[in-house]
Amino acid sequence: MGLFSKKDDSAKKDAAHDAQAVAPVPTAHRKKEGPTPTRKEAEAARKARVNPSLTKKERRQRDIEADRRARQEDVRKRDSDVGRTLMRDVVDSRFRLGEIVMPLLLVTLAASLLVGKTPQLANYVMALFYLIVLAVLIDIAFMWRQFTKILEERHPGHPKRGLFMYGMNRCLQLRRWRMPAPRVRRGDKI
Repeated sequence: MGLFSKKDDSAKKDAAHDAQAVAPVPTAHRKKEGPTPTRKEAEAARKARVNPSLTKKERRQRDIEADRRARQEDVRKRDSDVGRTLMRDVVDSRFRLGEIVMPLLLVTLAASLLVGKTPQLANYVMALFYLIVLAVLIDIAFMWRQFTKILEERHPGHPKRGLFMYGMNRCLQLRRWRMPAPRVRRGDKI
């Protein structure tokens, strides 16, 4: 076999046969839909996809949605704290007088308006108002004492800053309206 000699016909046939076996099936070509965009046009199209030009109304709606998502994320991070989670469970584990304080105070306010002409009856209504507020404050004090005891047992040295107001606000809300929703049922042991 020389360097410049002709190849054998059998080798040609084998190579052609191998090429046919390996050759991919031709695919249908689609027509080009116009001239290739210039670099400047392609960059402008890419920028428009990444940061679309929006109307004022669409931009405002997008910003409102982004703000809402950011606030929800902040609330989720803030409420995932161990102390806050435990506070929610302590408050939600039993009935609190604070849950019904708003309806009771509205009733006493309406009663004070109705009996405003008779001073003696108005004094009794105001005394009832102050008793309700005092009972709620005592209930919140018991809740705080229970919470601090459990917190020190489970997480010694955990900071209590801000947890009293958080628990008090949660106590004063109706159970159905509490956010995040209660995880424990009333009567559950914490």
